[in-house]
Amino acid sequence: MLDERKAKILALIIENYTKTAEPIGSSFLVDEFDLKLSGATLRNEMRDLEELGFLTHPHTSSGRIPTEKGYKYYVENIMKVKTIAKKVAEDFESVTAEKINDELKTIAKNISEKTGNAVIIAFGAGSLYYTGIKNLFSQPEFHDYAYMVSVSTIFDQCEDMIGDMYKVIGIVEPKIFVGSENPFGSMCGLVGVKLKNNILFMVLGPVRMDYSTNYTLLDYLLKKFN
Repeated sequence: MLDERKAKILALIIENYTKTAEPIGSSFLVDEFDLKLSGATLRNEMRDLEELGFLTHPHTSSGRIPTEKGYKYYVENIMKVKTIAKKVAEDFESVTAEKINDELKTIAKNISEKTGNAVIIAFGAGSLYYTGIKNLFSQPEFHDYAYMVSVSTIFDQCEDMIGDMYKVIGIVEPKIFVGSENPFGSMCGLVGVKLKNNILFMVLGPVRMDYSTNYTLLDYLLKKFN
């Protein structure tokens, strides 16, 4: 386990990298947050986090970005469930459990717009709906053509993967998949939940996705409709 200071630094790097898609440097953290640490101490802590495998840095930058190990640690030990925004809750208020099958596509579009990720819904193994591919491919990671092509194959193979997803996503709480543990591919993150009527609702984004926000949204859906 990381000590409190290292965990806080890791969380700040992940949360700000999620927003900016740019490597996070020590000077940014010193300027933006009241860490009560000198730049030298912060750089040493970041170096330690890199040596431990939680961070890495692109060759062209002195800043750090999270590794898959860093994201997993964050999700399992640091991430907090947010309070759902009032406006978001209002968007779902008109939807009842009885109408959920008819309304889920609208909910999916709303969530895709709010998160910039794609949403995949399985109404059983043979019935799929997805939306937000344009939003997903507008993320900076997809400016790399090879990356985009690799991820686009997910949607071609989606139907073949759904059976496995039904086995690993439950109805107790949303399930988070980071990188290599994601059945849809190591270049993505995914948060999924199983709703009533055996419906899978999944948010798919880059590994840099906002896991906390997506978890909060799906946790709200789960509690409202199950």
